[in-house]
Amino acid sequence: MIEEQFLVEFDDELTDRSDLFKAGVIDSFGYVQLLGSIEEEFSIQLKDEDFLKNILTSLESIDAFVAKKIAERGDR
Repeated sequence: MIEEQFLVEFDDELTDRSDLFKAGVIDSFGYVQLLGSIEEEFSIQLKDEDFLKNILTSLESIDAFVAKKIAERGDR
C-alpha cells in the first residue's frame, strides 16, 4: 500500500525499519493520507488517542499497529 501510494520501493536502502519521514517518503500531509488509507483498507476506526500515542514512522511500526488494531477488533 505504501509503495503504491507514495511511489517508492522498499529495498536494501529503504527497509521496513526506515523512518519514512526522514527518508522523505512522507510528510505530514502524506501521514494523514496514510492513516486514512489504513482506516479504509483494514476497516479500522482510529481514535484521537491512536494519533497521540502512536507515531507511525516506519513500515514495521505501521504493520505492528495494524496487527494490534485488528487483534483488538477480534477477527484474524
